[in-house]
Amino acid sequence: MTALPLFVIVPPARGWDWLTQSHAMFSRARMYWLLLILGYYILWLVTTIVPVAGIFAAMLLKPVFAVGFLAAAWAQERGERPRLQRLFAGFRSNLRALLPLGVFHALGMSAALVMSATMDGGTLMRWSLLGEAPPGGNPWQAPGMQWAALVALFCSAPTIFALWFAPALVVFQDQSASTALVQSFRASIANIRAAIVYGMSVILFWIVIPGLIISISVLLFGEPGVYLGVALSTPFTLSVIAIIFIADYVVYRDLFHHHEGLAARAEKPGI
Repeated sequence: MTALPLFVIVPPARGWDWLTQSHAMFSRARMYWLLLILGYYILWLVTTIVPVAGIFAAMLLKPVFAVGFLAAAWAQERGERPRLQRLFAGFRSNLRALLPLGVFHALGMSAALVMSATMDGGTLMRWSLLGEAPPGGNPWQAPGMQWAALVALFCSAPTIFALWFAPALVVFQDQSASTALVQSFRASIANIRAAIVYGMSVILFWIVIPGLIISISVLLFGEPGVYLGVALSTPFTLSVIAIIFIADYVVYRDLFHHHEGLAARAEKPGI
């Protein structure tokens, strides 16, 4: 590791390309990716049953499992299926460097939640870390909750940018955790315009469209329409989540291997 990993700066329109390329990969192995997503979230739910400690453990292991999705995308690009066992590839690939990324993730997200308490008195923080749902039917109707979520999102942005490509840099380029975090953050900021286009595209498909489906169902069928809307939008939402995980690999490849063809990327052992 004599030199920092290099990245390119791409035009804003590339943000949309990242999503369409990821969707193309998802479409070619739809059921495999959905199985990976379901497997990950089952593990996440089991881990977070334990208040506080379980949630911190889930945050600690997120970069490790992120490598699993990177490995699945890497394998698919080389003609293999993104099978479920790829989900655990991170436990075999430089785990000593991945765990510090998990610590950074846990501390960064916790700090963002602490900052959000200035808006809602800590309601969002207690709900996220302790599982204490606010009183009332809809948690998002609690006083200050929506503003707290916006503050948490803003304060978590540096953590998200630093971790975006860090797992890939650790396992594909053998970088240390600190170097990976720094270069991931630099690449994200340098490509902030493309990242904004990508982020807005994700919001459209992940939040706006499912929200419209649920709203239309409620308009047509009243309160029971909520359940119908959720049932109709859940497969779509899971597909979008899978595409987001695939995009982590697609974006990394585009920025850090922009001028390389598939054959030029050396096979990475251990994933």
